[in-house]
Amino acid sequence: MEDINPSYYPATRAAGLAGDKINYDRGGPNRFMEVQGVTKARKEIIAGQGNKYNVEFAIKDSVNEQNPIQCTAEVLYPTNKQSAPNVTYKLQSEPQNNTTAKDQEFYNNMKHRSVPLAAEEIPDKDGNIAPDMKPIWYLALAASSFVKCQNATEDTYYRSVVIDSVKQVVRNDNALEFHFKTRIHQMTTQEMEPWWIEALWDPSGGLKVNNYKRLPKFNPDENSSRHS
Repeated sequence: MEDINPSYYPATRAAGLAGDKINYDRGGPNRFMEVQGVTKARKEIIAGQGNKYNVEFAIKDSVNEQNPIQCTAEVLYPTNKQSAPNVTYKLQSEPQNNTTAKDQEFYNNMKHRSVPLAAEEIPDKDGNIAPDMKPIWYLALAASSFVKCQNATEDTYYRSVVIDSVKQVVRNDNALEFHFKTRIHQMTTQEMEPWWIEALWDPSGGLKVNNYKRLPKFNPDENSSRHS
Protein backbone atom coordinates (compact mmCIF):
# COMPACT_ATOMS: atom_id res chain seq x y z
CA MET A 1 0.00 0.00 0.00
CA GLU A 2 1.39 3.40 -0.96
CA ASP A 3 0.62 6.86 0.39
CA ILE A 4 -0.84 9.30 -2.13
CA ASN A 5 -1.25 13.06 -1.93
CA PRO A 6 -4.65 13.68 -0.27
CA SER A 7 -5.28 16.67 -2.53
CA TYR A 8 -4.82 14.64 -5.73
CA TYR A 9 -7.78 13.63 -7.85
CA PRO A 10 -7.76 9.88 -6.97
CA ALA A 11 -8.01 10.70 -3.26
CA THR A 12 -10.72 13.35 -3.57
CA ARG A 13 -12.66 11.10 -5.97
CA ALA A 14 -12.63 8.19 -3.50
CA ALA A 15 -13.64 10.47 -0.61
CA GLY A 16 -16.42 11.94 -2.73
CA LEU A 17 -17.76 8.46 -3.46
CA ALA A 18 -17.65 7.61 0.24
CA GLY A 19 -19.56 10.84 0.87
CA ASP A 20 -22.18 9.71 -1.62
CA LYS A 21 -22.55 6.42 0.25
CA ILE A 22 -22.96 8.30 3.54
CA ASN A 23 -25.60 10.57 2.03
CA TYR A 24 -27.62 7.67 0.68
CA ASP A 25 -27.45 5.93 4.06
CA ARG A 26 -28.02 8.98 6.28
CA GLY A 27 -29.31 11.77 4.05
CA GLY A 28 -32.93 12.86 3.80
CA PRO A 29 -35.20 15.85 3.35
CA ASN A 30 -33.46 17.76 6.14
CA ARG A 31 -29.87 16.53 6.05
CA PHE A 32 -27.06 16.66 3.49
CA MET A 33 -23.48 15.68 4.25
CA GLU A 34 -20.58 17.42 2.48
CA VAL A 35 -16.97 16.21 2.38
CA GLN A 36 -14.76 18.92 3.87
CA GLY A 37 -11.36 17.72 2.71
CA VAL A 38 -9.12 14.66 2.60
CA THR A 39 -6.33 14.55 5.19
CA LYS A 40 -4.79 11.14 4.43
CA ALA A 41 -4.97 8.73 1.52
CA ARG A 42 -3.40 5.41 0.52
CA LYS A 43 -3.75 3.15 -2.49
CA GLU A 44 -3.43 -0.62 -2.70
CA ILE A 45 -3.40 -2.68 -5.91
CA ILE A 46 -5.13 -6.01 -5.20
CA ALA A 47 -4.40 -8.61 -7.84
CA GLY A 48 -7.53 -10.00 -9.44
CA GLN A 49 -9.81 -7.59 -7.59
CA GLY A 50 -8.95 -3.99 -8.38
CA ASN A 51 -7.58 -0.84 -6.77
CA LYS A 52 -8.48 0.00 -3.18
CA TYR A 53 -8.21 3.45 -1.63
CA ASN A 54 -8.12 4.18 2.09
CA VAL A 55 -9.07 7.77 2.82
CA GLU A 56 -9.52 9.90 5.92
CA PHE A 57 -11.60 13.05 5.74
CA ALA A 58 -14.13 15.22 7.56
CA ILE A 59 -17.81 15.36 6.63
CA LYS A 60 -20.34 17.98 7.68
CA ASP A 61 -24.12 18.26 7.73
CA SER A 62 -24.43 21.48 5.72
CA VAL A 63 -28.19 21.80 6.29
CA ASN A 64 -28.01 21.87 10.09
CA GLU A 65 -24.58 23.49 10.38
CA GLN A 66 -23.18 21.01 12.88
CA ASN A 67 -19.50 20.44 13.54
CA PRO A 68 -17.56 18.29 11.07
CA ILE A 69 -17.30 14.57 11.80
CA GLN A 70 -14.12 12.63 11.10
CA CYS A 71 -14.51 9.65 8.78
CA THR A 72 -12.40 6.79 7.46
CA ALA A 73 -13.41 4.90 4.34
CA GLU A 74 -12.29 2.14 1.98
CA VAL A 75 -13.23 2.30 -1.69
CA LEU A 76 -12.49 -0.70 -3.90
CA TYR A 77 -12.86 -0.11 -7.63
CA PRO A 78 -13.26 -3.59 -9.13
CA THR A 79 -11.28 -4.65 -12.18
CA ASN A 80 -14.63 -5.43 -13.82
CA LYS A 81 -15.94 -1.94 -14.50
CA GLN A 82 -19.46 -3.28 -14.92
CA SER A 83 -19.55 -3.91 -11.17
CA ALA A 84 -20.21 -1.15 -8.66
CA PRO A 85 -17.39 -0.07 -6.32
CA ASN A 86 -17.39 -1.53 -2.82
CA VAL A 87 -17.59 1.36 -0.36
CA THR A 88 -17.34 0.99 3.42
CA TYR A 89 -16.91 3.76 5.97
CA LYS A 90 -16.78 4.50 9.67
CA LEU A 91 -17.87 7.76 11.30
CA GLN A 92 -16.12 8.90 14.47
CA SER A 93 -19.55 9.96 15.77
CA GLU A 94 -23.11 10.06 14.50
CA PRO A 95 -24.64 13.33 13.23
CA GLN A 96 -25.83 15.22 16.33
CA ASN A 97 -28.68 17.28 14.95
CA ASN A 98 -32.03 15.51 15.32
CA THR A 99 -34.22 16.11 12.27
CA THR A 100 -37.16 14.02 13.52
CA ALA A 101 -39.63 16.90 13.94
CA LYS A 102 -38.79 18.50 10.58
CA ASP A 103 -38.88 15.14 8.81
CA GLN A 104 -42.31 14.37 10.27
CA GLU A 105 -43.62 17.78 9.26
CA PHE A 106 -42.41 17.28 5.69
CA TYR A 107 -43.91 13.79 5.61
CA ASN A 108 -47.30 14.98 6.88
CA ASN A 109 -47.40 17.84 4.38
CA MET A 110 -46.62 15.52 1.46
CA LYS A 111 -49.07 12.81 2.59
CA HIS A 112 -51.96 15.24 2.92
CA ARG A 113 -51.53 17.27 -0.23
CA SER A 114 -54.76 17.70 -2.15
CA VAL A 115 -52.79 17.50 -5.39
CA PRO A 116 -49.58 15.39 -5.66
CA LEU A 117 -46.41 17.43 -5.98
CA ALA A 118 -45.13 18.24 -9.47
CA ALA A 119 -42.26 20.67 -9.99
CA GLU A 120 -39.51 21.50 -12.48
CA GLU A 121 -36.07 23.10 -12.56
CA ILE A 122 -34.61 22.78 -9.08
CA PRO A 123 -32.54 24.93 -8.75
CA ASP A 124 -34.06 27.44 -11.19
CA LYS A 125 -32.05 29.10 -13.95
CA ASP A 126 -30.73 31.67 -11.44
CA GLY A 127 -29.59 28.97 -9.02
CA ASN A 128 -32.38 29.61 -6.50
CA ILE A 129 -34.39 26.99 -4.60
CA ALA A 130 -37.73 27.89 -3.02
CA PRO A 131 -37.78 27.12 0.73
CA ASP A 132 -40.59 24.57 0.37
CA MET A 133 -38.59 22.76 -2.32
CA LYS A 134 -35.42 22.35 -0.28
CA PRO A 135 -36.50 19.05 1.35
CA ILE A 136 -37.27 17.72 -2.14
CA TRP A 137 -33.86 18.92 -3.28
CA TYR A 138 -32.04 17.16 -0.46
CA LEU A 139 -33.98 13.95 -1.09
CA ALA A 140 -32.99 14.12 -4.76
CA LEU A 141 -29.35 14.61 -3.79
CA ALA A 142 -29.46 11.55 -1.53
CA ALA A 143 -31.21 9.45 -4.19
CA SER A 144 -28.72 10.60 -6.83
CA SER A 145 -25.92 9.56 -4.46
CA PHE A 146 -27.11 5.97 -4.84
CA VAL A 147 -26.91 6.25 -8.63
CA LYS A 148 -23.39 7.67 -8.35
CA CYS A 149 -22.29 4.79 -6.12
CA GLN A 150 -23.70 2.18 -8.47
CA ASN A 151 -22.22 3.65 -11.66
CA ALA A 152 -18.87 5.09 -10.58
CA THR A 153 -15.59 3.70 -11.86
CA GLU A 154 -12.00 4.71 -11.28
CA ASP A 155 -12.28 6.87 -14.41
CA THR A 156 -15.42 8.81 -13.40
CA TYR A 157 -16.17 11.55 -10.90
CA TYR A 158 -19.87 12.31 -10.41
CA ARG A 159 -20.60 15.50 -8.51
CA SER A 160 -23.36 18.14 -8.78
CA VAL A 161 -27.01 17.37 -9.50
CA VAL A 162 -29.84 19.29 -11.18
CA ILE A 163 -33.50 18.27 -10.95
CA ASP A 164 -35.25 18.73 -14.29
CA SER A 165 -38.57 17.50 -12.86
CA VAL A 166 -40.07 15.71 -9.89
CA LYS A 167 -43.47 14.04 -9.55
CA GLN A 168 -45.04 12.60 -6.44
CA VAL A 169 -46.85 9.28 -6.86
CA VAL A 170 -49.74 8.58 -4.50
CA ARG A 171 -49.37 5.31 -2.57
CA ASN A 172 -51.63 3.35 -0.23
CA ASP A 173 -48.84 2.41 2.17
CA ASN A 174 -46.73 4.58 4.50
CA ALA A 175 -44.05 5.57 1.99
CA LEU A 176 -43.75 8.73 -0.05
CA GLU A 177 -42.81 8.04 -3.67
CA PHE A 178 -41.05 10.51 -5.95
CA HIS A 179 -39.97 10.18 -9.56
CA PHE A 180 -37.02 12.41 -10.35
CA LYS A 181 -35.57 13.35 -13.70
CA THR A 182 -32.07 14.56 -12.88
CA ARG A 183 -28.83 15.48 -14.56
CA ILE A 184 -25.62 14.47 -12.78
CA HIS A 185 -22.37 16.22 -13.62
CA GLN A 186 -19.65 13.78 -14.69
CA MET A 187 -16.52 15.87 -14.20
CA THR A 188 -14.08 13.80 -16.25
CA THR A 189 -16.17 14.26 -19.41
CA GLN A 190 -17.89 17.52 -18.36
CA GLU A 191 -21.23 15.99 -19.36
CA MET A 192 -24.52 16.38 -17.51
CA GLU A 193 -25.79 12.80 -17.63
CA PRO A 194 -29.60 12.42 -17.54
CA TRP A 195 -31.11 9.88 -15.13
CA TRP A 196 -34.60 8.86 -14.06
CA ILE A 197 -34.84 7.84 -10.39
CA GLU A 198 -37.74 6.27 -8.48
CA ALA A 199 -37.27 6.90 -4.76
CA LEU A 200 -39.26 5.92 -1.67
CA TRP A 201 -38.96 7.64 1.71
CA ASP A 202 -40.64 7.70 5.08
CA PRO A 203 -39.41 8.95 8.46
CA SER A 204 -39.00 5.51 10.02
CA GLY A 205 -37.73 3.53 7.02
CA GLY A 206 -35.52 6.19 5.46
CA LEU A 207 -34.65 6.43 1.78
CA LYS A 208 -34.64 3.67 -0.81
CA VAL A 209 -34.01 3.97 -4.53
CA ASN A 210 -36.43 1.45 -5.94
CA ASN A 211 -35.46 1.77 -9.59
CA TYR A 212 -33.43 3.98 -11.89
CA LYS A 213 -32.19 4.21 -15.46
CA ARG A 214 -30.00 6.39 -17.56
CA LEU A 215 -32.04 8.42 -20.04
CA PRO A 216 -31.15 8.92 -23.70
CA LYS A 217 -29.19 12.05 -24.47
CA PHE A 218 -28.05 11.78 -28.07
CA ASN A 219 -28.05 8.22 -29.38
CA PRO A 220 -30.08 5.94 -27.07
CA ASP A 221 -27.90 2.97 -28.06
CA GLU A 222 -24.91 4.70 -26.48
CA ASN A 223 -26.57 4.96 -23.08
CA SER A 224 -26.66 2.18 -20.55
CA SER A 225 -29.19 1.48 -17.81
CA ARG A 226 -28.95 -0.36 -14.53
CA HIS A 227 -31.52 -1.23 -11.93
CA SER A 228 -31.21 -1.57 -8.19
